[in-house]
Amino acid sequence: ATAGIITGLAAKRQVQLKLDLHPLPKLECQPARLNQAVFNLVSKAIDPCPPGGLATLRSRAADGFLEIHVLDNGAGIDPTIREKIFDPFFTTKPLGKGVGLGLSIAHGIVADHGGSIQVFSQPGQGAHFIVRLPYPPKSGTNEG
Repeated sequence: ATAGIITGLAAKRQVQLKLDLHPLPKLECQPARLNQAVFNLVSKAIDPCPPGGLATLRSRAADGFLEIHVLDNGAGIDPTIREKIFDPFFTTKPLGKGVGLGLSIAHGIVADHGGSIQVFSQPGQGAHFIVRLPYPPKSGTNEG
């Protein structure tokens, strides 16, 4: 469902969305909240891409974790703001174009599931976010 919505956003922005989704073991989680986190990350990957750009959503199981990778070939993240990108209300968008909650919400949801988000980026070379969720989950979230 999330992939369908985000595919429409990518098409509207003229950005190619590549889905590289591998089967994952069943995870006890809050699926609606995790979908929101993934949606926020992928929409943040699409935003900085120019028309004709590429955003990739990849999933796989690795070393006791479920991993979700979100990559883009957009503008990248300036190292001077990298530590702030998950802060509530931090945004680089013009006034009225965003409130700076997307990455903060994604970070909170992933943390609530006992996971983490790493980000790798160089200015001008895009960004790569990696969500790692422990399998089986360590946080005890079993509401899904």
